[in-house]
Amino acid sequence: MHLPDWTQGVHHDGSEAYVSNPYPRQGEQVWLGLRVPKTAPVTAAFVRTTVDGETHHAKMVVVREYPTYNLWRAALTVTQPQYDYRFKLMTDEGMYYLNAIGISRADSPDYYDFKLLVDYQAPHWVREQVFYQIFPDRFYNGDPSNDVQDDEWEREGMKTRRMPWGASPVPWEAGRSIDFFGGDLQGIAAKLDYIQQLGVTALYLTPIFTAASNHRYDVTRYDEVDPHLGGDSALAELRAALSVRAMRLMLDITPNHVGVTHDWLRAAEADRQSEEAGFFFYDEATGAYETWLGVSSLIKLNYGSQALRERMYRRPDSALRRWLNPPYAIDGWRLDVANMTGNLSMSQLDHEVWREVRPILKADNPELYLLGEYFMDGTMHTQGDELDAAMNYAGFNIPMRRWLGGEDVGVQDGQPYGDPHLLPTEALALQWRRFMAAVPYVIALQQFNQLESHDTTRLLYVVKGDKALYKLGVAVLMAFVGVPCLYYGSEIGLSGAKDPDNRRCMPWDEADWDTDLLDTHRRLNALRRQSSALKHGGFQLLLAEGEVLAFMRESTNEKIIIVGNRGANQTISIPCWMAGLADGAHLVDALSGCEVIVRGGEASLRLEHGQAAYLRVQAQGE
Repeated sequence: MHLPDWTQGVHHDGSEAYVSNPYPRQGEQVWLGLRVPKTAPVTAAFVRTTVDGETHHAKMVVVREYPTYNLWRAALTVTQPQYDYRFKLMTDEGMYYLNAIGISRADSPDYYDFKLLVDYQAPHWVREQVFYQIFPDRFYNGDPSNDVQDDEWEREGMKTRRMPWGASPVPWEAGRSIDFFGGDLQGIAAKLDYIQQLGVTALYLTPIFTAASNHRYDVTRYDEVDPHLGGDSALAELRAALSVRAMRLMLDITPNHVGVTHDWLRAAEADRQSEEAGFFFYDEATGAYETWLGVSSLIKLNYGSQALRERMYRRPDSALRRWLNPPYAIDGWRLDVANMTGNLSMSQLDHEVWREVRPILKADNPELYLLGEYFMDGTMHTQGDELDAAMNYAGFNIPMRRWLGGEDVGVQDGQPYGDPHLLPTEALALQWRRFMAAVPYVIALQQFNQLESHDTTRLLYVVKGDKALYKLGVAVLMAFVGVPCLYYGSEIGLSGAKDPDNRRCMPWDEADWDTDLLDTHRRLNALRRQSSALKHGGFQLLLAEGEVLAFMRESTNEKIIIVGNRGANQTISIPCWMAGLADGAHLVDALSGCEVIVRGGEASLRLEHGQAAYLRVQAQGE
């Protein structure tokens, strides 16, 4: 259904620009704002909420007039954990609904309403960060004395290999993930100057606990940092070094499965009547344990066992609580395969587990960041009562990679359902909007955004070495709603195909670095850190057509319009009237210094292939 043009200028989001306090306490009065173009034939507006299961309507009033729009407001007194709300706009031609998915003449389920969380324990520090993901074995060897040696142990007939730094990682079929390059926690600590100069403020390390592989997702002990990474003392020293620099630390843990050498599994195998025997799904008829997706080295945990829950998160010395204490005092957990944890067949306990985990861990550290791995939809677990965020693959990573290079995860894995075609810009925008709309906006600001990770091909590989497209991706990453995370080495031009090629060693010879890419990252990181709009502002899509996209991030004191062009060199007209900007508004590109004036409701600028612009609004026009 075609809507009148004025509807595209109606805007609200859950940010500080439109909600007087996005983090209200119980009983607090909250003001909600709505931007409505003066051309809109709106005669009245209401906020519709659902309170104690029944709908209520609060009348809105115009509180301020601007050259091109009016600001309407209404007040709510919040008295329950979550408030779902939408706007109803009355016109002479009929009523329009505005919810988080957009404006329409048709009503829709409450699922896509705007959501306001009450008494929510948010990790407020997170939205201020730029993260850097490190695969420890491949970053830097700070202490060769703790290296894994040749033939130290065996897996499926193959023995460990000590590899020379910079050699190609050995494929699974030929090495079973027991080729080691010697990277360790001492190495990370030794390179903190480099990391901080990059503009990074927080580290995300893939698993560091004792395990039998280089990736360490087959954990042997939850209560011990792998001696080959430096042991517990190296973690304490890294934590101390990060604290001096006011940097944060997030670790990775596998709550869904353990390795075949884990102490609990060995106890279960030794005595089928032991407490540990209940930690696993065991088939008496076949003598087999349930595994993660059929991988024989990863044994599935059974959260039907209350004793397992004690060991995983209830006890003060449990796997998820031990490392929250000094001298480690980590700031966050990345929870591996959170989508599967607690789930098997008729036992679907994921919601129960995460709802129990949250208050226990938040009692230890109210600002702890609980991040779940979800390649698919994680929105049902990120509503404020379970996890703080998801790895935003479906809401950002995957559609961006498809938009830039035409490769989804199915293509990466060689599956027949893989789509190698470029994602239309309109589809990118729609996918962004759908996944953002499905969570409270304060959660959207915490979602973990990456363009690549240890589980995906690197972006330079996806875009076939096109560094202009790569830079465009990073520019969008740094400006998008949520928390940006870089993957080690990509900032100096490291590429890589599917695992393990995407886990190459970090090259430390600066002659091998792409210094232009490095400078680009440093500049974009600095812009992100200095901008209130990019860190916790609202989001409004302005343009998604052809090869071009544009959106605005807006805080109470800053507006930035981000524009990106994946296509050929072209002149782009941005509908600034949708953002409430009047003719004569003055915009300056923070990347190029180019100045743009709004005329006829639009701002025109020329962008080359792969170029982005960060247009800061200097004056809104008259």
